[in-house]
Amino acid sequence: MIYLHLLYACIAATIYSYFYIRIYSKFFDLRKYYYLGFLIFLVTIFIQFMTISVLGMTIGYIALLSFITYPIALSMIYRTNIFNIVFLSLNAILTIYVAFIFFAAIYASIHQVQFTITWIYVSNYYHLSQAHAYLSSLLLLIFFDKFILSDKLKDFFLLRRNLILIIGIQTILIINMIWISVSRENLPFSWYNTVLILIAFSVYGIYVMLRLFTANSTYFSVFKTHTETLKKQLNFQIEHYKNYEMQTQEYLKFRHDYEKILKGITTLLDLNDYEGVKQLIKDSNDEFDSISFTYKKYSNNLIIDALLNDYQKRFNKIGAIFDSKVYIHLDQEFSDINLIKLFYNILENSYESLIKVDDANMRIMKIESELIDRYIKISFINSMNIKFYDDSTRTSKSDKLRHGFGKAIIDNILSSIDGFSNRFITEENNISFYNLEIFIPIS
Repeated sequence: MIYLHLLYACIAATIYSYFYIRIYSKFFDLRKYYYLGFLIFLVTIFIQFMTISVLGMTIGYIALLSFITYPIALSMIYRTNIFNIVFLSLNAILTIYVAFIFFAAIYASIHQVQFTITWIYVSNYYHLSQAHAYLSSLLLLIFFDKFILSDKLKDFFLLRRNLILIIGIQTILIINMIWISVSRENLPFSWYNTVLILIAFSVYGIYVMLRLFTANSTYFSVFKTHTETLKKQLNFQIEHYKNYEMQTQEYLKFRHDYEKILKGITTLLDLNDYEGVKQLIKDSNDEFDSISFTYKKYSNNLIIDALLNDYQKRFNKIGAIFDSKVYIHLDQEFSDINLIKLFYNILENSYESLIKVDDANMRIMKIESELIDRYIKISFINSMNIKFYDDSTRTSKSDKLRHGFGKAIIDNILSSIDGFSNRFITEENNISFYNLEIFIPIS
């Protein structure tokens, strides 16, 4: 029977580990040899199933290995920062340990003995409690991923202050759970076991509510930020359309007056007043030049053209050279809102990068497009100050909630239309260039 319990525990732990890695791979890139980290993760778990002490190590010391090996294993699996690694490690440890204590205390109550780590370790219920812990954690993990947290964690992992808060709470809950469960005081077993079951249940409930609160608060904060960003983007369009309308009216007014000018020229020619003709033509040219019709054709899309004309003015103000030739053939599923958000965030990131280039003469921004197979490739190339480049961080700004979501927004929009992007740095004439290539599928 012990071997069946052990087999049950190994199967449950393996399935849990697989889904744990798979679910969080939605938020982090996997490393090339991530399977080595997965093996370390599994081996660490299997070591805890050993009921014979190795080198005199007790169950407590074996369990403490998780606090060392989990971060190592997860850092070999995911390409992310230390805060996310610590969170994922403590998240697994806390949920599994609380579930283990919950089931172990139930078995202790059934056998009418006080729960202790020593008792459960040498009993026939050690592996069974472990198996139940991994199985229940697996079911809750899938349930929360599908129906509760879902994609809300994408923004949660980007906001460091919420991560630090959760890590602190995880640490406190783990320490208190361990301290309560390792008590060696002789207490009425029924009372102690019942309290332990309730505490385990309460700790898990508190932790779940805390995760829901932080995930939702981050989600709604980011939603508000994105809404404000979109409002700013739309204001850009409104301002541009107003300027374009004013310029068009000026042009139409000149065109209306041009007929009178032609009649005047005809009259002067009949009178052989050539000097008058010259002066009239000169005055007309001066008036035409005074009309500030500065609209340029940068793409075949009216919305993108408006945005590019706005940023052309901003680029000019910081002395940047700007050139764009964009041809876009869009799928019907690609909404105008997503199109604005995509180009706005790319152009805004480029503008912020150009500002950091010390020499204004070195500020260059180019946009090019070409057809490759069934994709339209649009290349955004801007000069950069290499000392400010750090791809591992979202933003160098102090307001991390308001800034730094550009890359995530770009990737999310491209992913929604089955597109993708490439990012790399090139050197030309001793100038560093940041290259962003986006690939938009053609329907």
